[in-house]
Formats: sequence, C-alpha cells, structure tokens
Amino acid sequence: MNIIEHLAKVKLPIMLLVVMLIPFLTDSWMSYDIKAFFFSLSLTIKSLLVFVLPFIVFSFVVTCLARMGKHALLFTLMLIIMVFASNITAIFTGYTIGSVMVPLISMPVTLDAPDGSGLATLWVFELVPLFNNMNALIVGFIAGMLVNLLDIQPLRELFYSASDVSSWFLKHTFIPILPFFILGFAFKLHADGILSQAISAYGPILLLVILSQLIYLFIYFFVAAKCSFRVLLNYVGNVFPAGLTGLSTISSAASMPVLIDSTGQNIGNPIVARIIVPATINIHTIGSAIGLTILALVTLNTFDMPMPDLQDFAIFGFYYALAKFSVAAVPGGVILVVGPILQSLMGFSDEMLGLITAVYMIFDPFGTAVNVSGNGAFAILFSRLCQCLGLLNDDDDGNEDDKQEPESSVA
Repeated sequence: MNIIEHLAKVKLPIMLLVVMLIPFLTDSWMSYDIKAFFFSLSLTIKSLLVFVLPFIVFSFVVTCLARMGKHALLFTLMLIIMVFASNITAIFTGYTIGSVMVPLISMPVTLDAPDGSGLATLWVFELVPLFNNMNALIVGFIAGMLVNLLDIQPLRELFYSASDVSSWFLKHTFIPILPFFILGFAFKLHADGILSQAISAYGPILLLVILSQLIYLFIYFFVAAKCSFRVLLNYVGNVFPAGLTGLSTISSAASMPVLIDSTGQNIGNPIVARIIVPATINIHTIGSAIGLTILALVTLNTFDMPMPDLQDFAIFGFYYALAKFSVAAVPGGVILVVGPILQSLMGFSDEMLGLITAVYMIFDPFGTAVNVSGNGAFAILFSRLCQCLGLLNDDDDGNEDDKQEPESSVA
C-alpha cells in the first residue's frame, strides 16, 4: 500500500515528462487548430494565475509570520534573518556554479520553425493584476509582524483562513490542470523547432544540479558538525529517512514528522526541534535555491540570451530569497511564485517560463530531498545561535508534557 501511495504522489513529474513528449508523438496527425487551442489555453491559465498570485503570496507570507509566535518577536526576527541569509547564500552558490558550468555544457538552440510560422493563438484573454507580487511580499511581511505585535486574534484567524483557501486553490485547481498549462507551451516550442533541442540541452544539467546540491549539503552538515566527520555521519544518518521521505513524496510537509524526530536526535532537544522545523519547513529551501537558479541560467543560455552579471542577478536573488517566504506547500510551489520574477527581472518569455516550469517539476523530487535535509542542518546551527543569545532555555528538553507543541507553519 505504501508503494502505491508513493507512486501516486510522484506521478506528476512523470506526467509532465509525458506531456513534453506529446508534441513529438502527435505531430503527424494533430491539426494546427488543436495545437493553437492548447497554446491559447496555456496563456489563459497563465493570465488567471498571474491575477490571483499576489493574493496567494500575501496570504502565505502573513500566515507564515503570524504562526511563528506572538510572544517571541526576537526569535521570529532572528529566524527570518537566518532563513533569508541561508537561502540567498544558496542562490548565489547556484549562480556561481551555473555561470561557470552552464556555458560549458549547454548550447543555445536554433530557432527554426518547421512550417516557417510557428504557432499562433486562437484567442487572447488577459486580466490585469490589481497589485504585483513585490507589493504583496512587502505588505505580507508588514501585516504578519503587526499581527504578532498587536496579537489581534480575529485577524490572525482571518489570515489563516485566507491561507487555507490559497492552498486549496493550488492543490485542487492549479496543480490538476498544470499538465494542460505545460502542454500548450510544449506545442508552441515544438512548432518553433525548439523543444527537441531544449530537452537535449537540459540532459547534462540534471547531473550538475544534483552534484551541486549534494556538495553544498555536505558542506552545510560539515559546518554543523564542527568539521567532525564522525559527527557529520551521525547527523546525516539521522536525517536520511526524512530526506528519503521528501524524495519519494515530493513534499517537505509530508516529511516534517520524520524530520522533527531526526532533528530532535541531532540537537538533543525534541522541544526545540518542534519549534524550528515547522517554522522553516516551507521557507528554507536550499535545494530549490540552487536548482532553480542553475535551471534559470540554462534556460537563458538555451534561448541564446545573455547571462546576467552579478549586479543584475543580485536584484533577482534578493527578490527570489524574499519570495521563498510565500512558497506554497504543493509540488513545484517555488516555480509558481518565482515565475513572474523571472519574467520581470530576467526577461523570460511565456515559452521560457513554460519550459522551465516543466523541467523544474521533473527535477523537483531531488530538490525536495535536499530541502528537507538542509532544514535538518539549519536547525542544528540555528538552535546553537539561539542558545548563545539566550532565546532558548537549556532545560527545554525536560518535561515535554508540560510544553505546548507550536502550531505548524505549513500552509
């Protein structure tokens, strides 16, 4: 039964891989109008997502902060700062690796539509967003901190409800139609003569992404183990079941109970593990920080666009690190939130966004495993910092029954 459940949860990446192959399998008999219909449908879905995404971003950010604790403002601020610092370090690590390696192993595609015209749309549907994602991030941060400071319980419950609605929309509406969202762009890329070249261009990148993530994760745990290989092996051995759960379920939230247990063993304090892990499980994601950054650079190179210099990338990296506080607890939640930032700051077209979304979702199981494992290393370091600052008591691992377990920050 467990095997069947795991297969059911990993079917989305497999389905998206099949979707990428459909244009090749149906090229000889599917009409131009049908392909144009799916492309128009993809653009319509994108327009709807762009319209509602600011509301989703706001609800997840404000709920994330509100659930971190109304009586622990300093702890909350320290957690936000350290999560942001860890995420942005991983993002710039991905940029450093990608800017060096991507030009060596990835070649630009040749734009050569087989029929000379590519694929047009049958209709145009566009909603103008009421406010953008950047504003949603900023307002969400301010509102979340005010809820903690003023302790307005009805408003807190309202934000929780908004987060639940947003999560329901993504899980039960957008994720089920995601294959159709990708299919239209796949037809467009195939009609433009790009798809087959792009798929081959991403092949060697999988190995680069996985190796980069594993090496970074090793360094993270090595630092947490105070440069002791014996302690490192013990840490990794404890957290391995949680990482394996993340790999098989493609869900950090699903791995949280296992990660709490393993983190409690690593830091010797189960109560502190129950505080840190739920608060960071969705917002501290070093695997996707490295992976998506490298994939973004590969996509730019694939479409023969210039690599961003350090100054331009720094702006993207900053907003990307902020956007991680609004990531939804669904497969591929990162790319859903970061997509508009890629378009506004990195110059991604709709076709580029569709392609990187599909590729990222295929890569996502490996990134999720690193996200989960990285949270285990982060908890070790952050708990030490809190103890040094006196934010956590040394006797917190005493009578667990007298402690109230904190509410999860998972949306």
